[in-house]
Amino acid sequence: MVNRFSLYARCSVLARRSSFVVLLFAFVVVSLGVLSPITSEGASTSSPSAVVAFDAPYEGAPTATSPSVVAVVATTDAKGYYVLRADGTVDAYGATNYGSLSVGSLPPGITATGIALDSTTGGYWIVASNGKVQGFNAPFHGETLVPPGGWGQHPAAVAIAAALDGSGYFVLRANGAVYAYGVKGHGSLAGHLFYRTIAPVLAVALAVDPTTGGYWIATSTGDIVNFDAPNDGSPLAEAHGKYDGVPTSAIAATTSGSGYYVLRANGEVDGYGAALHGSIKASNAMPDGGLASAIAVDPVTGGYYVALDVTPLDGYLNPLRSLTSLLPQEIDQGVDYCASGPIYALGNGIVENLFDPGWPSGVFISYRLTSGPAKGRFVYVAENVTPNVVIGEHVTATTVVGVVHDAKTCLETGWADPPASPEQAAGHLEYNGKNTTAYGLNFSSLLQALGARPGLPQPFGPPGPLPSGWPTW
Repeated sequence: MVNRFSLYARCSVLARRSSFVVLLFAFVVVSLGVLSPITSEGASTSSPSAVVAFDAPYEGAPTATSPSVVAVVATTDAKGYYVLRADGTVDAYGATNYGSLSVGSLPPGITATGIALDSTTGGYWIVASNGKVQGFNAPFHGETLVPPGGWGQHPAAVAIAAALDGSGYFVLRANGAVYAYGVKGHGSLAGHLFYRTIAPVLAVALAVDPTTGGYWIATSTGDIVNFDAPNDGSPLAEAHGKYDGVPTSAIAATTSGSGYYVLRANGEVDGYGAALHGSIKASNAMPDGGLASAIAVDPVTGGYYVALDVTPLDGYLNPLRSLTSLLPQEIDQGVDYCASGPIYALGNGIVENLFDPGWPSGVFISYRLTSGPAKGRFVYVAENVTPNVVIGEHVTATTVVGVVHDAKTCLETGWADPPASPEQAAGHLEYNGKNTTAYGLNFSSLLQALGARPGLPQPFGPPGPLPSGWPTW
């Protein structure tokens, strides 16, 4: 029987936490050069890592120059794990590598979003945001591709989870829809999440219950909704239905079926019906800039691996890392997103402007970068944003320059012209009202290189040129 609980409150069941203490820690993007892995004994080593192991054997992780880490899955024999990066690269640690997505095979604006292990063959499936599924030493059972038009009109595929017997897999979309391939579906949140024009609460992760074969869906605001799987609680229920502003990024079931772990973007791990094994905060393993992106349970020890999206680039960090319900929209003069929450500066800079009445809501925050490959260039954050800085203020990659009002409105960010009146995006002379500009594409590429989901290129006319010497990513 499908057992659905409110997306905003659980009145009849209070969340059940493990008796272990959960510690909160700061949410920002991290430099791998100063991050040390945590071993199963809890001791820190000197090697940098994008994977932290808690009561699970550490085997390795991608380097600091890798594309952003989006998923991790442990092998069934507990000998290792696989790490998936946004470009579709799979790194195997203590496990056999069966391949990755071909270089350049993902269309513009599309990223790899999930990996699931085939317990029968030992291979795995990768899903991309456009719904494409590819098996590596694992049989293909089907896929439903997102129609052209992008995430603003059609829900992106955000996760994949395999049936425990290896018979197939489930694909989760951002609107809460679950597609079952080779297996029986157990229900979904399709029609219950406001994905499009009304403050989108997004589905972000899926975990299969090894006891019932049902599953749990995690939403960006901390709700856990159960389908033929027991309800053990959620961050949203513990907060009495009030979202606390820290996005949920992943969920992982215990191998015994006794409960699940919920990972927050700031690295907090909450155990529901499951014993905690530690946190990044308690071990001081996340410097400024860390974003926890995935969690996987070790089937032998019961411990877990936490993956960090750690993609700093020449001093720049992902400015969108704390935004909730991030919904990519079109690339035009810059890149549009619907979201809510704080937006950071890209790197070191000086604030030059805050307002211009010609932009929606009159906001046009611009700052001049003072370091990195784009030193001297101007970045803007415009439209439905409340400024959090003043003109002349020196900012860094950990400075909140503004707060996006709520998820149903959209912001735009990109390269700006030098301060003038009126304030303009750098691509305004290339923009015909419907097309993607070269400046917008360039800024979207930078955001993707930093771990953010890119914008959606538009088909209405070619982009213009970039000036000679403009940095590329």
